[in-house]
Amino acid sequence: MQSLIISLTIIFIAIMIAPAISKKIRLPLIVVEIIMGTIFGNSFLDIISSDPIIDFFKSFGLIYLMFLAGMDVDFEKIEGYVSKTLKIAAFSILVPFAAGAMISPYIGVHPLFLGTVFSTTSIGIILPFTKEVGHKKAFAHTLLSSVVLVDILSIFLLAFSVTFIQGAFTLSFLYSSTLIIILFLIPKVIKKGGIQTRVDKWLCDEAHFEQGVRVSFALIIALVAFSGVLGFHSIIGAFIAGLIISELTPHERSLLEKKLESFGYGFFIPLFFILVGARINLPAIFSNIKTIEVLMIIIATGILSKTIGVGLISKLTGFNIRESISLGLLHAARMSLIIAAVEIGFEIGLIGEDLFSIFVILAMISVIFTPSVAKHILSTDRKLLEVK
Repeated sequence: MQSLIISLTIIFIAIMIAPAISKKIRLPLIVVEIIMGTIFGNSFLDIISSDPIIDFFKSFGLIYLMFLAGMDVDFEKIEGYVSKTLKIAAFSILVPFAAGAMISPYIGVHPLFLGTVFSTTSIGIILPFTKEVGHKKAFAHTLLSSVVLVDILSIFLLAFSVTFIQGAFTLSFLYSSTLIIILFLIPKVIKKGGIQTRVDKWLCDEAHFEQGVRVSFALIIALVAFSGVLGFHSIIGAFIAGLIISELTPHERSLLEKKLESFGYGFFIPLFFILVGARINLPAIFSNIKTIEVLMIIIATGILSKTIGVGLISKLTGFNIRESISLGLLHAARMSLIIAAVEIGFEIGLIGEDLFSIFVILAMISVIFTPSVAKHILSTDRKLLEVK
């Protein structure tokens, strides 16, 4: 119990001082939080203990992050950029997938699994980034909507890859996929079925504000549990819950949405990023020359395949060179899905401990490197920044 209290105290202090440090050194807040977690965690000081309560906070932080990601999505805005979104999402998946399949013989991993891992991106990283940096509406909406689409498709691709490699591809998998797709249609049904108008006032009225929060959390837990029963990652259910709440509260920045966001960005999400950093063990990863060589190849392939693929199609669809490179770099940022993918791969024996650690390092480097470089590139073009 004492070690738990010490760990939580350190985490809460880190959450409190991280924004000031981020502002001082001019790095994205999520980057600072991950670095602080790395310092306090296994790599250096090792003063954040492993405990079921801390593990719960980390898991729920990821779930809540995906819930806010869903809540932040505006289908009407996405529909306005559907052509660019589909093209960018396609290249964001296909080019890295092909690159991963090509190097798979050298890495010693099934090409379907390695390609899937490289195809992932992370709405959980992009969403806080867009909160910190202002962009043109076309850039911001295309970035967010294309990353959301890649996340969704990558989850289905991961489920298919693992099922196919294990030789367990049956009709039950198709039934589960169909049910998940139906869940994604619920927000549209709510909007067109007249449910939105009837529920909106009840959820957003200040007199019943606590009821709105209760409904939101109940919906999160219910859909997370349901997605797990279907064999999919819990983040799918959390994301759908966010989409539903967003459609039920159409008012711009409603009271309910502000309260839900305050829970997330004030506590759950920074806690998640700090604990992700604390999990990394850098000394154990850099064990021999061969491991370092594989690490360099995976990092280069993972970042360059996304940057080149997305950057090229972005330029062809009308973005300028700075926007195109930035879109590619931001698509290369990975965290939640790549970690979920390699955990599954490790559990079923597709990869060993060394490769598991290497992919976690790829996630860390991509999160630290690509958003920072993208932010710097965008800051040189004043036309992309909104005056605050």
